[in-house]
Amino acid sequence: YSRMNTLFNSLLAFIAAATVINGTPKSVGVTHSLVSEVKAITPGQTFTVALFLDHDETFHTYWKNPGTAGLATSLNWTLPEGFKASPIQWQVPEKVKMVIYEAYGYNSDAMLLVDITAPDTLPERVELKAKAVWMACGPEAKQCCNLGFQNLSLSLKTAREATWDEEGRTRIAEARGRLPKPIDGWAQAAERKGEQVILTVRNADGTRVPQREGICFYSELNHFTTLKNQETKVEDSEITVTLPVADYAPRKLKKLVGLLFHPDGWAGSDGRKYMPVSLSLE
Repeated sequence: YSRMNTLFNSLLAFIAAATVINGTPKSVGVTHSLVSEVKAITPGQTFTVALFLDHDETFHTYWKNPGTAGLATSLNWTLPEGFKASPIQWQVPEKVKMVIYEAYGYNSDAMLLVDITAPDTLPERVELKAKAVWMACGPEAKQCCNLGFQNLSLSLKTAREATWDEEGRTRIAEARGRLPKPIDGWAQAAERKGEQVILTVRNADGTRVPQREGICFYSELNHFTTLKNQETKVEDSEITVTLPVADYAPRKLKKLVGLLFHPDGWAGSDGRKYMPVSLSLE
């Protein structure tokens, strides 16, 4: 680990100590709840639940990779026998600030989706339990960052036919619209050069890419420092983004996985602003 990473771990320990009273973390800056798209489930059914992050004004939480600073929200499930939970499906992120440090997260309320699969044999009622852990950060020095956790539960009936929760179903459907989706018509390439990775995307039809501030690559893996700026070059139908490799990254980076953001959206995508990227670096 680098000295920066060691200092950050020390900062996390200090924040954790400062935000615990009588052994119980304070819930500051964000409230969590579980939302289900169903009220009653059937044997073998797969359905979606969401962790709703209700942020207080000016507070934010963190994406699956916060960058050099921050802590991603997590869910630890305790499920009835035979039930399975998928990994979190993360809605697209945005830039946030941890004090003076750039990070990736959510400035506004967010819904983190999880697919639950029921077994073929069910009791009359089931209870899904999860422990949510998070870091919420705000602008005020006295409430800079707060670690917390909350034990959540969701009680569902079982039936021969599924019964939908119409409000929950609508909210979850809207949240699915904030998940990243593939974008066709763009060639992608990446290579490592020393302590940098060069990402290039090019429009196959030759459509000119607008030159704008705010173009950013959100890496899903914590391999790139957010303490240094990404360098972006736009030329006709091509964008090149230079990503600074963090000194705590593995010596050999196998993949480049993440989302390339353009504030004007990508040609041929119906206005979508986040382009999924998954490339080999070997």
